[in-house]
Amino acid sequence: ESPRRSEESTCEGARSRRHRRGVMNSANKTTLRELDDEEEYLVSKGFEKVDLASCIKYLRMIDEHKLRRPDPVYRAASLVVNNQKRAKVQKQDLYAFMEQLAVAALDVNDVDTCDRTIDILRETFPSSSRVKRLEGMSLEAKGRVDDAVAVYDEVLEEFPSDQRAMKRRVAAFASAGRDKEAIDALAEYLDTFMADARAWERLAGMYQERGAYRQAVFCWEEVVAAEPSVHYHHRRLAECLYTLGTEEDLRAARKYYAAAVDMSNAGDVRALYGLALTDNRLRRKGKVKGNPEIAADGDGQVPVTELGQHAAGLLRKMYAAGEKIGASKPGLCEIVEGQLKTLLDA
Repeated sequence: ESPRRSEESTCEGARSRRHRRGVMNSANKTTLRELDDEEEYLVSKGFEKVDLASCIKYLRMIDEHKLRRPDPVYRAASLVVNNQKRAKVQKQDLYAFMEQLAVAALDVNDVDTCDRTIDILRETFPSSSRVKRLEGMSLEAKGRVDDAVAVYDEVLEEFPSDQRAMKRRVAAFASAGRDKEAIDALAEYLDTFMADARAWERLAGMYQERGAYRQAVFCWEEVVAAEPSVHYHHRRLAECLYTLGTEEDLRAARKYYAAAVDMSNAGDVRALYGLALTDNRLRRKGKVKGNPEIAADGDGQVPVTELGQHAAGLLRKMYAAGEKIGASKPGLCEIVEGQLKTLLDA
């Protein structure tokens, strides 16, 4: 969504601050705050004034930060492309802006503008894989998934390691609800780009949606290996292991939940609840095996109730503090206490 319109005086003030910081050039790196300021100015008055210099600057900043903001990009790119002579941009830059316009046009459901832009680009670059990818995206928007996939396959036949074309194949299948084909396409992509943590994360989610938790565990392990310091990756892996439910999986889940709690400074509520739940299930498994008092972890040393009770204590403190400062509803502490009692005393 576009930012809220501000008062004219506020915009002028923001504009003057940007000029004091200096204009972007090829040697400078801009900040997201500068980009937001530029977008605020354009939405409030820059588009109305047809400020082409600011539109060009904004589009370059969007490209630099690899962002996707459909409405303002669509408006800025449309102004630049439709006023090429006034904008006085080089051909290379103009084609880049046209590519941005084509993608943004699809995002705002203006397929006609996208197709007209692609036609111009195709005349200039008849064999470009980037133009073919745009053609495929346009076909996706029209619901012609098989035709779009055929275009991506054509690109991959010539450029087998075209990362974006491989990702578009996955997106095309997923958008059509063809999950099995999307999983196969994403697995094929990961055979080539094994270090793509986001792709492993997406594949894990696809497997979870189909109930294939053992395969999801493998994917989350790859994500944790790629980004070991991100606490919620550990928690998501633990959730899959908890769902599988064998004693070995529960022991592993307990360790990953504990890691998530530690890395988040005990701020991950789901990890705290997961730790308490896992300890409860391990304790019950210990009772079934003839140990009615205390079940130990995989090393036979730490009682499973110890971490669960510690997690419960942290949850009590968290909700009590929230109620004290008015961040949580009155009476929530009593509800949490009842939940914890059930978890730890079952």
